[in-house]
Amino acid sequence: MTLEEYEYIVHRIRPKLKKIAYRFFQNSEDAEDVVQEVLMKLWIRGGELNPTEAEKIAITATKNLCVSMLRRRKERVELSINENMTIEDNVQPDTCMKAEEYQAMLEKAIGTLTKTERRLVKMVQQDDLNTKEIAIITGIQIRSVRSMLSAARNKLLKLLTQWNEH
Repeated sequence: MTLEEYEYIVHRIRPKLKKIAYRFFQNSEDAEDVVQEVLMKLWIRGGELNPTEAEKIAITATKNLCVSMLRRRKERVELSINENMTIEDNVQPDTCMKAEEYQAMLEKAIGTLTKTERRLVKMVQQDDLNTKEIAIITGIQIRSVRSMLSAARNKLLKLLTQWNEH
């Protein structure tokens, strides 16, 4: 592939690659990093590539690199109600602070639920009970338990999303 062919291909496919990467990360900087790396690899392999295949290869490479990057990230934070938090060992200090903030937000959001909703959510989270067991313990029908848990989760999600946007 010549320099002119490469530049033409890059000009044509760069927006598509960035859109694909952005869907993975919801972050322009990460998306741009992925696109840069893919285009660099495309240039390095350019001599052995057919220009008509380059777009397909770049799209596949972008998706694969995004998945790989997501897998490598160790900043997954698991929040739970009964424990303050569980964080994987090699996380950055700012991630710990974010986790603490999210935990506080979660507890505050749970406080806004009705007494019954709070009780059901805690039974699922703390006691690790399923809906059938909760129905037996509370005397509420299984369908009602499922419905109430779903409503409680939706309330929590809505509240947390609203707070996170501010």
